[in-house]
Amino acid sequence: MKDELDILLVEDDPDTRANLCDILELDGHRITVVASAGEARQVTESRRFCIVILDRNLPDGTAEELLPDLKRQLPAAMVIVVTGYADMDSTIAAFRRGASDYILKPINPEALRNSLRRIIRQRQTESHLQQEQEFAEQVLQTAEAVILVLDLQGHIVRFNPFFERITGWELSELSGRDWFESCIPASDRDRIRDVFVATARGNHTTGVINAVRCKNGTERQIRWSNTVLRNDEHEPTAVLAVGVDVTGYLAAQRRAAQAQRLAAIGQTMTALAHESRNALQRIQAGLELLSLDLPDRMETRRDLDSVQRAAHDLNALMEEVRLFAAPIRLHLEEAELHEIAECSWRHLESVRQERQAQLEVTSSAESSVIQGDVVRLEQVFRNLFENSLAACDDPVQIQVELAGPMEIEGVSMIEVTVADNGPGLTPEQRNQIFEPFYTTKSGGTGLGMSITQRVIHAHRGNIMVAEASDQHSGAKFVIHLPTELRDQCYER
Repeated sequence: MKDELDILLVEDDPDTRANLCDILELDGHRITVVASAGEARQVTESRRFCIVILDRNLPDGTAEELLPDLKRQLPAAMVIVVTGYADMDSTIAAFRRGASDYILKPINPEALRNSLRRIIRQRQTESHLQQEQEFAEQVLQTAEAVILVLDLQGHIVRFNPFFERITGWELSELSGRDWFESCIPASDRDRIRDVFVATARGNHTTGVINAVRCKNGTERQIRWSNTVLRNDEHEPTAVLAVGVDVTGYLAAQRRAAQAQRLAAIGQTMTALAHESRNALQRIQAGLELLSLDLPDRMETRRDLDSVQRAAHDLNALMEEVRLFAAPIRLHLEEAELHEIAECSWRHLESVRQERQAQLEVTSSAESSVIQGDVVRLEQVFRNLFENSLAACDDPVQIQVELAGPMEIEGVSMIEVTVADNGPGLTPEQRNQIFEPFYTTKSGGTGLGMSITQRVIHAHRGNIMVAEASDQHSGAKFVIHLPTELRDQCYER
């Protein structure tokens, strides 16, 4: 035999002991010999053996009595019990206590070798299985992909750390729960359940993309490949789903499509803005002249005001698109954020006519003066205020809080918080609020918040949607703006 083993021989009969040592040493094994159960217990406290050859009857005990101690001290060792007579009851008792094989005296060398070969093959099989399990566990722990196991009822059995990382869920929170009710949005639930049923019936499914609901309410888009797991009888026991997070990829696709749309807008915007502005100016001038000639009747005046507001709204839309298509360049000067916020609110007086709307500006900042483009910063506040007025029912309450200066990543910043008492933003709206052309209003271009973000970034600042403190909180935005800009700023 080529495999060298560390073997403990527990045998009190000198002749049998010598015979066994000759056989085992001839085959190249390393042998340690003891003659009693007490010696066996003592030597196994400090040394490790892979095989124990154990005489059934020893001067100070039997194999059945010694086996539990050996298995406790040598849990990985295989035990071969040697006996001078065949006894079915004692054989069964030995196997129950952990014996791996049972051979009779006088010992046949080939029978012993065959027993050792079986044990070696078993150990090799177990070693290979353990290596495969360790490899599978490493893949499970380190793969940058979602690995999910569901039972045949769709309950969560297991998922890997990557799933925890991207969703915020821990296995202890979801184990045993219905996957579809817990993690799949209602709009996708029936479709994905049908895919699960098809997979459980033995059909391999791949390329399925659906949203997975995260713990914080946001969603991740996952592309799945699904198969069924079977037992030794080839019966299905569970469904294995391996998924790739394609949220970023799909977002990149959307951005590419938006870039194409913006390129088309940029090519036509100059001529369109020029011609439309001239036409709107002529309309506005004509309306002003017409207002001088019309009789001072309430109904006529109301109709004329409606036409003037429509012309103003159209001009505002064209200006918004023009600003979005153009690069942002800042004209820096001292900018008092408190005054800019209140000035922007005054400019919206026509929008909030006949509305119960109130702005409250508070400041705990030592100074709210920064270097910035006053016109562009007014545009930021105006966009935020207009969104609040559109989303909130009366009475509208908008709060602007100024704090700082505070140091963020080594830069002195003023923090501006703008909050309202409206219905707030859904997880989808929080994720997409700054994307071009995304809007929740029936009118408008969906460019206002995208322009707002670009203006803040041009100031080397940042803007984000704050997490709602409860489900009844309104929308809340947090802006950080540097107090000083040392170079000429423009959109990067």
